Amino acid sequence: MEDKKPSILYGINPIQEALKASKRQCHKIVVKAGAANPRVQTLLTLAKSRKARVEEIHPREFQKKYGAYAHQSIIGYFSPKEPLKINDLIQLAFRTSSTPTLVLLDGIQDPQNLGAIIRSVEVFGVQGVILPERRSASITETVAKCSAGAIEIIPVACVNNLVQTLEILKGEGFWAVGVDAAGEKPCYELQFDFPTALVIGGEEKGIRPLLRKQCDFTVRIPMQGTLNSLNAASASAVIFYEIFRQKNRKRS
Repeated sequence: MEDKKPSILYGINPIQEALKASKRQCHKIVVKAGAANPRVQTLLTLAKSRKARVEEIHPREFQKKYGAYAHQSIIGYFSPKEPLKINDLIQLAFRTSSTPTLVLLDGIQDPQNLGAIIRSVEVFGVQGVILPERRSASITETVAKCSAGAIEIIPVACVNNLVQTLEILKGEGFWAVGVDAAGEKPCYELQFDFPTALVIGGEEKGIRPLLRKQCDFTVRIPMQGTLNSLNAASASAVIFYEIFRQKNRKRS
């Protein structure tokens, strides 16, 4: 079997988190010669402590090769991020919390949106993300950059069928909650005091009907403005915060 092609990570935060997590092999770090950013220098020190190979190249050559990336003068070559099996993700989630939240993303095709959602997942303490193998953005360098390195922290599972996966989750004690503009109740009225499988759809079509039918509850985000809509990443952050707020209030 051939080795998988290394993934390119660009920018300080994604590379730093990948090195700190130590879950991916670092093939090499490429830095623009003369890079004076103190954060870059700190990152190079971390890379060397991890025995990563560091290659310094002339600024003109660096820009010619990596100019398409918002690179912050540094590029990393890592082994690809390996997704978890769904059963492993469930076990990990329950080790973290007695009432974990897992997010199923249905049709999120914009890698920037996916990266932003994963960043919010990490910030608000959600236990993991489940992606379909088709009709979805995959874990790319753009997703890693937009997640600000959160992709190295958050467990991700890729599954063949979200409907079947939701059935598995419900069999393990999760309740399915769909986020929908026409949801049954405002998100703050539902008490998220149970293991939650949160279903979030893409911006254009929302949650597919068959998947929505499997939801035990549907919630909406109350809005007042004339646009009356949020993109998937913004809507996700609102729901994640509401779940975080409720759980944090109970701890207090």
